[in-house]
Amino acid sequence: MRIAGAGLAGLIAGHIFPRSEITERSEGPGQMHQALLRFRSDEVARVTNIPFAPALVRKAIHFDGEFCQPNIRLANLYSQKVASKVLNRSIWDIEPVTRYIAPPDFYERLLDAVGHRIAWGTSIDRELGGSDSLLSTIPMPDMIRIARITAPAIDFDRAPITVQRFRVRGAAVHQTIYWPGPETPVYRASITGDLLIIESMGQEEVAISRILHAFGLDWSTVDEVGKVQQRFGKIAPIPAAIRREVIYRLTLERGVYSVGRFATWRNILLDDVVKDLRLVQQMIGQKDQYRSHLLEATSTKM
Repeated sequence: MRIAGAGLAGLIAGHIFPRSEITERSEGPGQMHQALLRFRSDEVARVTNIPFAPALVRKAIHFDGEFCQPNIRLANLYSQKVASKVLNRSIWDIEPVTRYIAPPDFYERLLDAVGHRIAWGTSIDRELGGSDSLLSTIPMPDMIRIARITAPAIDFDRAPITVQRFRVRGAAVHQTIYWPGPETPVYRASITGDLLIIESMGQEEVAISRILHAFGLDWSTVDEVGKVQQRFGKIAPIPAAIRREVIYRLTLERGVYSVGRFATWRNILLDDVVKDLRLVQQMIGQKDQYRSHLLEATSTKM
């Protein structure tokens, strides 16, 4: 089993498959996931042996200069803002909820644990199939091309996002505000401890003062940490039947097991990645048992 991709999903996979080599086409570690990263459970923490801290997160919606309750109009505006389609999004639920917070150096800790197995600057543009299975976390459209499978015509809609980070001096809270309206490209801003993460669609400049004001802050209370742009910031899911067909054919014809948000082209959390990895473990185990059964039956007949 090889693992393709050394992003968060690939590095978590490296913990579940501790003897697998990880290939990554980038030349080395870079700016990884900088947007908000919260977990619904401590499953990822237990798999990676990296402690997470539980926290009560409070959420709100800011529209037309005021805080509002969820409604159909705001939900549809928000969905069109982040996905260019009318879909169900997380803005519907703003009740306080417990989430698990990874440490700020989560990515670096993952690298420390499995980095010695990563082959940087390595492409998987080669023949697939045979007995050597591949666990892929790379984007589905790339894998369709690499594996050379015939797939239905699919629009893999995606949009870049810009993520800006600030330290809020003296803060120790967990809060999120959604912005569904067109008055700002910001769609979500969150304080995690003392780290303010502002996520915006596209790459245009953002009026940060407006965002700070909604949190009851101003420039005198924050220090800028950095700004990054993520090419695959938001994706619009493809039809479930087509997604299942592509994933099935990759596995059946090329021995490729697809795991993660981009590989399966659906909006999931890293908690879901662990569940999918456990399923892949089970599938591979059953495949190995079947192969052993065939070998045993063949040797008995000889």
